Amino acid sequence: MNWVKAKGYLWVAYGVVAILIILAVSLLYDPVGRLQEAQISAGLRAVFRLATPLDLVIPLLPPAMIVYWYVFYGFLFFSFFYFAFVRRESRNAFVVAFTLVSVVAYAVYLLFSVIGPERVVAGTDFFSVQVALLYQHDTPLNCFPSLHGSTSLLAAYALWRSRREYGFVSWPVAIAVQVSTLLVRQHWIVDQLGAALVTLPIAYLVFNWFKYTKVPAEVGKTRWWQIVVAVSFAVVFMVLYLYAFYIT
Repeated sequence: MNWVKAKGYLWVAYGVVAILIILAVSLLYDPVGRLQEAQISAGLRAVFRLATPLDLVIPLLPPAMIVYWYVFYGFLFFSFFYFAFVRRESRNAFVVAFTLVSVVAYAVYLLFSVIGPERVVAGTDFFSVQVALLYQHDTPLNCFPSLHGSTSLLAAYALWRSRREYGFVSWPVAIAVQVSTLLVRQHWIVDQLGAALVTLPIAYLVFNWFKYTKVPAEVGKTRWWQIVVAVSFAVVFMVLYLYAFYIT
C-alpha cells in the first residue's frame, strides 16, 4: 500500500531529473568556450566576426542588463519549473528540445568559432558594473547561434503551445532577450537569426512528434498557486545562479 502511494509521487522525482538534465546540458557551455579559447590561443583555430553595418552602430546600453540577466534567467527557470512540475505532459518534449538545441549550438561553436563585438565599458554605475562582470566571467565566443536567443525562443514556443494566451507574454519576452544581447554587446544580429533558424524547427518537430508524458486529466489544469510557486522558484534560482556564476 505504501508503495502504491509512493508511486503517486514519482512525478516529483521525474521533474527533478528533468531539471537536472537541463542544468547538466547548460553546464557544457563554459567548457566549450574555454576549449575554443585555448585552441585560438595556440593558433589551431580561426575566429570569425559576423558584424553587419547595423551592428556597428548599435550602442552599449548597460540598463539592458535588466533583461539580459534578470528577465532572461527568471523566464528560463520559470519554464523549467512549469514544464517539470505543472504541465508535466510536455515535460519530456521540453527536455528533449532543450537538449537538441543546446547540442546543435555547441557543435556549431566547435566547428565555427564566432567572437562577439568589442567589449568596452567605461561607466561605474550599477548597470555598467554588471556589464563588466558579464565580460569578466563570460566567454566572448559561443556567439552563433545565440543560446540566450535559442533558449528564450524555445521557452516562448513551449509556453505558447501549452496555452495560447501565454504567447502574448512569452514571445515579447523572448524577443526582448534577443534585443538585449545586442545592447550589451554580446552578440551580432546574425547570431539571433541563427538562434531562430536552429530553435524553431526543432521545437516544432519535437512538440509535434514526440510522445507526450501521460498524466491524469486533472493535472492538465493549471492553477493560480502553481504559477505563484513557479515564479517564486524562478526568482530564487535566478538569484542563486547569478550569484554563483557571475557575482562570486
